[in-house]
Amino acid sequence: MIEQGFSIGSRHWWVMVYYDVRTEEDRRKVEGSLMASGCPDDMIRNALDNLQHINSGYTFSNFGNRSTVIAIGHADSASQMFDSIVHELKHLAEHVGEYYGVNPKDELSAYLQGEVGRKMWPAAAMVLCPHCNG
Repeated sequence: MIEQGFSIGSRHWWVMVYYDVRTEEDRRKVEGSLMASGCPDDMIRNALDNLQHINSGYTFSNFGNRSTVIAIGHADSASQMFDSIVHELKHLAEHVGEYYGVNPKDELSAYLQGEVGRKMWPAAAMVLCPHCNG
């Protein structure tokens, strides 16, 4: 599993991403992060159950403390992993945009998704192509 933390924008929305969640130990780390972010217990259980399946992911955002936890499960191919990363990236951008009142159809929303993608790229590249050096 690869772990990545970063902030978005000048108002510091904190993001923690777990890529290629596979083991029980990985899921325990995700669980701790979700608990620390204020995720309700039933949502944590759903996330952990979901992450036991291949080609899965989960995004939780706490608007109160401007934070997001993303967990991306193991995938059966690089293209499926890319699909999962893009899927969860979209959820993150939607949550941040919603908090700041960004219209999802505006250009600002696309720039926000681009910023999130650039932040996620270094770790995502390691997962997608471990030999490419991101």
